[in-house]
Parts: sequence; structure tokens; C-alpha cells
Amino acid sequence: MRGAATIGISLLLVPLGAGAQPLPTFKATAQGSFMLPLALQNPVFNGLTSTMGQVDGAFNLPLYKGIGIGAGVNGTWYELNENALSPAVTAGTTDRLLAYGKLWWGRYTGPRTFFLVDAKLGRSTWDWQCTTCRQNERQTGFHWALDAGYFVHASDNLAFGVLLGYQEDAYNFGPGVIGLERFPGRTDMGGRYRFLTVGLGFTTGFQRSRERDW
Repeated sequence: MRGAATIGISLLLVPLGAGAQPLPTFKATAQGSFMLPLALQNPVFNGLTSTMGQVDGAFNLPLYKGIGIGAGVNGTWYELNENALSPAVTAGTTDRLLAYGKLWWGRYTGPRTFFLVDAKLGRSTWDWQCTTCRQNERQTGFHWALDAGYFVHASDNLAFGVLLGYQEDAYNFGPGVIGLERFPGRTDMGGRYRFLTVGLGFTTGFQRSRERDW
């Protein structure tokens, strides 16, 4: 009887094991995101600028067991609030452009869901153009960032996700950037460019999918 019961249980488990699907593996993908950067510990910068948006595009190449490398570009655009430092009028714009390389790690949590974390290193350039600027001021230097995202596949090749990150540039925002000796009516003198970022992203592969989508 025990032998018959063992055989019966084994026969029941065989179809279950046969139906279990292995988790997908990562392929080469293009990744894009639309982010909202929130300046940290920099109240003058927050008051002076209004974020127009940040976009990011990258290419990801897997190497081994969920570890990969990538490269990308990022752009952020701001409009200046002209009365933020009254009586000085600071109408104008500023933008930050950067190119970076990254190391990433990902893991599938199910047949259609996965998460990604990455560390980015690059070089960024701030370009300030305003009515108080003595000339178009540029700051160029080292940039680093950490990001995490959770994604859900809409098809074999296309996935959408939510993103959270931290960015920092290794130089400071101060009154000299906009052609002033000090910030009128303020005691603080600016600070390091540090940002918390939140946003939406997508990844898309390049291989023919089972659903005949690219």
C-alpha cells in the first residue's frame, strides 16, 4: 500500500513539475525614463528654479547572472523664477547634461516582473543663462548616482516600471554661478547639487518575441 501511495503521489507531482516555467533571463535592452528631480538641502536652488523635466536614455548589456554594464545620457531642464531673489531679477534658464557608464544588477521575481538596481558614474555640465549672469556660466565635473526600479512586462520585449534614485554632482551651486556676490535677503550660500529622483521608465529588447512584437 505504501508503495502504491508513493507512486500515486509521484504521478500527481510530475505534471506540476512539467508545468513550472523557468524565470526569464536578461537580454540586451534600451532603457528610457522620465524623472522628477527634487533638490536636497539646497533651499536657494529650490526657490530659484522650477523643474521642466529630466529624461534619461541608456543601453544595457547583461554579462553574468543578472550583472551587466551600460552607458547612457541624461538631460535636465529648469526655468528660473525671476523674482525669487528680489530685488535681483534672475529670469532665464539652466540645464544639466551628462554622459555616464553604469554597473547594474537585476533579478526576475516572476515570469513577468523584475527589479533593477544600478550605480552610475559620469561627467555632467550645468549651463546657466540668466539676466544677472556675467556670461553663460558653465560648471563641469564628476557625477554619480544610484537608482532602483521595479518593472512589469507588457510583452516579451517591452516592460514598464517605477523608479527611485539619488544623484549628486561634485561641485556647488552658489551666488557666483548667476553673477552675484551673495543671495539678496538670504544668509545661506547654496550648496552641493544633490537630488532625489522619482519617475517612470521602460525597457525594450531587440529580439523577436513569441508574441511577434519588437
